[in-house]
Amino acid sequence: MEFAKGVFFIEIFLPVSLIIYYIFGFIRKENVRSNARNILLLVLSIVFYAWGGLYQLLLFIGMMAVNYLAGIFMEKLETGFEEGARKIVLVCAVFINVLLLVVFKYFNMMVTLIEILTSGEKIGGIFSSLLKFECTGALGIKAIAMPLAISFITFQSISYIADVYTRKVKPCKNPAHFALYMSFFAQLTQGPIMRYGDLGPQITNRTHSAERFMHGIKRFCYGLGKKVLIANIVAREVDRIWAIENLDAMGSGIAWLGLVLYTLQIYYDFSGYTDMAIGVGLMFGFDITENFNYPYTSFSIQEFWRRWHMSLSFWFRDYIYIPLGGSRCKKSRIYFNLFMVFLLTGIWHGANLTFILWGLLFALFSIIERAFLGNLLKKNPVKIVNWIYTQFVVMMGWVLFRAPNLDAAGRYFRQLFSFKASSAGLTVLSYLDMEILVALIAGILLTGILQRPLMKLYDKVKYNYVFMSADTIAQIAIFVWSLIMLVGGSYNPSIYGNF
Repeated sequence: MEFAKGVFFIEIFLPVSLIIYYIFGFIRKENVRSNARNILLLVLSIVFYAWGGLYQLLLFIGMMAVNYLAGIFMEKLETGFEEGARKIVLVCAVFINVLLLVVFKYFNMMVTLIEILTSGEKIGGIFSSLLKFECTGALGIKAIAMPLAISFITFQSISYIADVYTRKVKPCKNPAHFALYMSFFAQLTQGPIMRYGDLGPQITNRTHSAERFMHGIKRFCYGLGKKVLIANIVAREVDRIWAIENLDAMGSGIAWLGLVLYTLQIYYDFSGYTDMAIGVGLMFGFDITENFNYPYTSFSIQEFWRRWHMSLSFWFRDYIYIPLGGSRCKKSRIYFNLFMVFLLTGIWHGANLTFILWGLLFALFSIIERAFLGNLLKKNPVKIVNWIYTQFVVMMGWVLFRAPNLDAAGRYFRQLFSFKASSAGLTVLSYLDMEILVALIAGILLTGILQRPLMKLYDKVKYNYVFMSADTIAQIAIFVWSLIMLVGGSYNPSIYGNF
């Protein structure tokens, strides 16, 4: 169970790992100390990933071997005469990575599409089946289980071999160091997507200090609180609302409540994990890249994507958008580039037609903003209008993201804008209690509404004794309460762990 894994990680895996890691700090010779610590982290990371199963581990090791060898081969072909051969190595490595991603993540989706399209039904029946998008089993093909974090691993691999090809980084010659870069457990399962140029040098040269360690504890505690005390709590009601058998009887108020709660759930779930990853990284001396910058305070869709899942946004910018031509081309080509980026973003997120439509929704509004709306938003003095527009588009996208299929998404949209009470006698109060209300209010306030205006004040008081004492007490309280919730079997779903 998810809560059991969380408790095991917090109470046993992480503290034991830290104790052994810092015991190795007493080794006098620097190179021996560094190697011992790196080997320890590699073993811990392999054990962490092996939790998902032996076949997943073997696949992961195979992927690491392919990308490691690709980097070595490209270095062997450094002369200009061999540039064509280097490109062949790059293409082959990218093909293998993408092929594995397609097979393990999209095989079941393709089987379902084939079943629907070859069902022999008329056009209307096929369209109806596509909306519901359910595997019928007509072909008798068994579903394939998706390996843990296959999408994050694939994108991290591609970034490495692409950067080696363009000579942005030197290939890693130490297989143990490369394996640690690929498998470091702090950010393995849910990102951020780390570039080798950012994480690789830290494997051989990183900074340890009491201040960094304490800051790591702080980020971990607050991230744990985001995940357990906000995301997990609102998730219970989100699932209850989406589990209503007759969505057409839901009512507008309940539909909007479910959407607001899900908007908070997905942010605090993912950003909470990111904060924990950053915190764990700091405890071991690593700087893990930031992945969120208060995205719900954005005033445009373009700004939202500069603040939401930033490592993924920058990956698509550097490895898809710019190679396609970026913004230095004709307008029609720019629009095509944006379309391709968001189409691929939707496909990356999941093997369902809802994710494709989700990506296309953001493609549409990104193109509209690029064409004319962006200038109007910049000139608009009433910024609250920009914010409402942005949040509305984002939340409409979350309906597609959460819906199990297009049919359910369509029925949910109808309820949002029906402006009618539930025909089943349900009310918003049926899904609100004190715990949900506290999580809801805290979730709204902490999306950046409080933090961004107080950043300058924070810089002035963060070393104040009274503030530091209050901050420490808050960390302890959040950690203890989160652990109590987890030990008690608190509902502990994970959204981005599925990707």
